[in-house]
Amino acid sequence: MNDIKLIVSEIDGVLTDGTYAEDELGNVLYKHFQSKDFDAINILKKDYKIVFLSEDNRINYNMCRRKNLPFYWGKNAEEKYNKFIEILRRYNCTPDEVVFIASKLSDIKCCQLIPKSLCPADAGEYLISKCWAEFKTNGGKGIFVELLHLLTTLKNLNVD
Repeated sequence: MNDIKLIVSEIDGVLTDGTYAEDELGNVLYKHFQSKDFDAINILKKDYKIVFLSEDNRINYNMCRRKNLPFYWGKNAEEKYNKFIEILRRYNCTPDEVVFIASKLSDIKCCQLIPKSLCPADAGEYLISKCWAEFKTNGGKGIFVELLHLLTTLKNLNVD
């Protein structure tokens, strides 16, 4: 894990628990974000580039804009995969230099590209089986806090 340069993550089901409120027209009204994760992200930004890739280009985009976090949008699995390739080029990274945090079935193609793909404990057995490892934590409960602990521990141990 010492060769990691970039962390790419979905937002829904990672920074949130994946649930949201919507009105009768299908407009998402709000989501609950885990504030502890934003503290962990700020610490991780000192050593890693962090990018978010999501299917929601409204609430998630605006949240990233407010917090000065890079955001990419892909409305389905194919678009997410194509954006992921674009992200790798933009940040000049190979798949081995990336940690990907998946949370949706539309992330599977990206998981297959990135050897170090992870997902929350509550992502479902099918997605978990496609990832390298799973977090102990559920989505929206501190995924980036756990990632900070994991990367810090491995860095201090100098273990790959």
